[in-house]
Amino acid sequence: MTVPCQVSTAEMREAFRLNLSSSACWRIARANTRSLIYILVFLALIVVEISKGNNWQQVGMLAGVIAVILILSWLRIERSILKNAKTLSTSCNSLTIDTQGLAAEMANGTRTSIPWSAITRWREGNLVFTIGDAKTFRTVPKGPLGESQSGQLRSLLLTQIRSGDHAIR
Repeated sequence: MTVPCQVSTAEMREAFRLNLSSSACWRIARANTRSLIYILVFLALIVVEISKGNNWQQVGMLAGVIAVILILSWLRIERSILKNAKTLSTSCNSLTIDTQGLAAEMANGTRTSIPWSAITRWREGNLVFTIGDAKTFRTVPKGPLGESQSGQLRSLLLTQIRSGDHAIR
């Protein structure tokens, strides 16, 4: 079966959430180290202000700064998801899935094949299937597949990826 690679932001967000692991959380934390340090400093300042007395205006301002830092960090993650969805949609034309494995046809005409032996896990969400290993994954949108082909793909994944981890959410 051949499916288009184009994914929406909502589909990429779900794929990201399906494949969020502890190592990915640590990578996100490392990428936001400066923000985390600022948050810890402002939390310490809040504790100092509360222990001094009732300077609630100062505490409110510090809490507001923490909220802004958290919002900016969240927006950075969202921008990264949007960028990944756009990159995937423009770089890959179609993904062929058969008994041999996965073959991606790129926009420049090249094809890359991944045998089933190199794939260790798959996940299924409401909008997408993700197929890959712990570090990288391919996103297959369910929209173009329909219910019948989604069931066929699910059966193929269950038979081809035996030892790996899969989850249906």
